[in-house]
Formats: sequence, C-alpha cells, structure tokens
Amino acid sequence: MRKLLINLFLLCAGKDGIRMMAMLWEQEIMNQETVEGAKKMYARVPRLLKEKVKDILIQSGMKEITE
Repeated sequence: MRKLLINLFLLCAGKDGIRMMAMLWEQEIMNQETVEGAKKMYARVPRLLKEKVKDILIQSGMKEITE
C-alpha cells in the first residue's frame, strides 16, 4: 500500500516534484553516518526515483553508493 501511495504521488507531482523528491532522498542518503548505511538507504529509494537519485549522487561525487 505504501508503494502505491508513493507512486501515485510521484505521478501527480510532475517533473519538478520528482526532482525535489529525488533531492530529498539524496540528502537522506548523504546524511547517513556510514557508507553501508547510505547503501541501505539507497536500496530503499522508490523505483520511479532511483535513476534521478543515482544521477544526483554521481554529480555529488558519491558514485560508490550507487554500485
């Protein structure tokens, strides 16, 4: 049910909303204390945001988290 609500929100948010949500996820990932914690958080990113979050992390120099 949670995934359905997230997907519904993302579809309604439009491009700017999706970019903002991706940036929020990226901030949560970057705030993790360890690389392992960041990787676990990245694994929890909704599939519709995964590519955007990956792009933002790579631009931030954190490519190792996405592998």
